[in-house]
Amino acid sequence: MLSDAAIERYSRQILLPEVGGRGQERLGSTRVIVSGGDAAAAFATALLGAAGVGITPEDGPPGRLAARLDAGTVLARADGAGAVVVTLVGRPCARCVPETVWRMPAGPAGDTGEAAHAQAVGALVAAETLRVALGLATAGRVHAFDLASGTFEARPLPASDGCGACAGTRLSTA
Repeated sequence: MLSDAAIERYSRQILLPEVGGRGQERLGSTRVIVSGGDAAAAFATALLGAAGVGITPEDGPPGRLAARLDAGTVLARADGAGAVVVTLVGRPCARCVPETVWRMPAGPAGDTGEAAHAQAVGALVAAETLRVALGLATAGRVHAFDLASGTFEARPLPASDGCGACAGTRLSTA
């Protein structure tokens, strides 16, 4: 049960039909491991913490970001002005994601500002992590964007036959 202080602090989220009081309780009991070594990871961590999620930060390579929780994983790779964010729900494991999914959008070269790019990647990872935590993500999906060209694409994550790490368990994400 939410305390009066929690109700006051998260009142705007509680008003959202997708969250409500029970959803906020769920967020408060969710624990996420956020790994990454750059501003995008820091921004995602800040947003998730502000939503009431418990965070365990881990170091990771720059340009890579992962948010892991029991119900799924959200991964991001960023390069230049482009980024790809993959939500793994119903997926045997992250190694089953085809390498073709990670192709960066083909946009013009340009500087979008490091801070803006980090915030866009971090915000998308945080939003997808909240969707997973609230049980709103029922299938895997891929987001690819390029801030220099102003393009954004979302599509379902392709089905997987599994891999050696997950013993070939077939799970569909369609």
